Parts: sequence; structure tokens; C-alpha cells
Amino acid sequence: MGMKMRDMISGKSSTALGALLLVCGLALCLVLPLVGAAPAPQSANVQPRPVGVIVDTPAIAIAGQSAQSTATPSTSAHEAQVIWTFGTVSGSCGTCTVQAQTTYDGATWLTLGSAASVTVSSGAVNAWTIIAQAPTSSGVTAGDVSATAALGFGLYTQFAFACSSYGANAPVSISVIYR
Repeated sequence: MGMKMRDMISGKSSTALGALLLVCGLALCLVLPLVGAAPAPQSANVQPRPVGVIVDTPAIAIAGQSAQSTATPSTSAHEAQVIWTFGTVSGSCGTCTVQAQTTYDGATWLTLGSAASVTVSSGAVNAWTIIAQAPTSSGVTAGDVSATAALGFGLYTQFAFACSSYGANAPVSISVIYR
């Protein structure tokens, strides 16, 4: 009788232990996808927003007739709302433009859309939207093969500032909302 009782107890214990391991394994399978991988580090000027929105404040130092902003990751973007707000401008600037540029390989920069004319004066606010080429009603849009222009956002996007003449000082803050 002692032998049978011990076999029954050890059989019940191993069944209970097996059930417990099965429950723990299932719980782990359900929780791991919710945890996900750690987010990739971002540059200090990028502020992620929910639902795929990124607010960026690229830096630029305008010290002459041309300047480049810092680049921002824009792989999943299809639209950018851009605002350039000038501080106290010293001297006068001629005709000025800002050209969005994007890169697919991290080295070659292509123009994205047309250059936007901007007003460079104290307190001037310049806002515009860049929208990636949308598909046509009959299918997918394919652009002309180009080594200089892009129809959509690549890995990174930056802005090139250019003026026909430049005064003494043109501080600007840039804000971009990528969607």
C-alpha cells in the first residue's frame, strides 16, 4: 500500500508541475510581444509623438548666403509641415529660399519638391507643407529616374538655405512635424 500511495503522489505532483510549467510558458508567450524591443536612440532635437508623428527642431547656423540644417530621420514620413521663425535680423537679405533635401543612402542628397521662398526679417514666420508624391488613380506613380530629385522622403531629410545677398545676422528656429 505504501508503494502505491507514493507512486500516486509523485504522479500527481509531476502532472501539477507540468501544468504549472505550461501555464507559465503560455503567459510568457503572451507578454513578450507586448514588451517589444527597446526604442532606438534619437538625436536630441527629435521629440517622438504618438501615431507615427515626429516633431523635429533641426539646428541651422546662418552666417552667410547659404547654410545646411541638421538632418532628421524621416524614413516613414509622407508629409512634413515646416515652420521657420526668424528672430531679430540685422542687415537685409535678398531673395531667400529653403530647399528640402532627402537621402536614401545617407550620403547622396536629392531635392524634395521645389524650393520655398522665405521672408527673412525680424519676427517673420514662414510655414509650408511638403507632401510625398501620391499614387495615381490608375496605379502607382513612378518618377523620372534622377540623380538629383526625389518624390518621397528617404532615410534623412535636411534643409538648404540660400539667399542672393546676406545681411549681418539672421537667427532662425525651425520646427518640422513629420507624419
